[in-house]
Amino acid sequence: MPREPIYFESIKVGEEIESIPRTIVESDIWLFAYLTADFFPLHTDVEFAKKTPFGQRIAQGMLVLSIALGMVDQVILSKYDVSSVVAFYGLRDVRFLQPVFIGDTVKAVAKVVDKKEKGRDLGIVTYQLEVRNQKDEVVLTAEYSALIRRAPPE
Repeated sequence: MPREPIYFESIKVGEEIESIPRTIVESDIWLFAYLTADFFPLHTDVEFAKKTPFGQRIAQGMLVLSIALGMVDQVILSKYDVSSVVAFYGLRDVRFLQPVFIGDTVKAVAKVVDKKEKGRDLGIVTYQLEVRNQKDEVVLTAEYSALIRRAPPE
């Protein structure tokens, strides 16, 4: 069964996309460290991390952000034909509010907060992202945008 296409016009301000939960495991931290060269000891050194205010290693903030965006994308990919999505357009106001520890389970919600036309064929859709842990604490917030094609004329 073909999936419904998603176009700029079909996206409504106020609609939300909620991911399924995902548990952060130690291998996530190490794989991210190898991919990005972020071997900061707060993430990779047990003894160093014990001496920090967190008392243990925490996941890289950008890892949590990347996972959250991917979790939202998985929901969109499961529902829509995304051939009209042109590109990730921007990211701003990222806030890392609580640490994410190994074993924490996070869930992401992206809410459409703005839409702007960009020329005749494109639009920019802006989302407010919120990531919560298993205790329902907000661990991360951000705003991001996607460049999406407008519906073809009928």
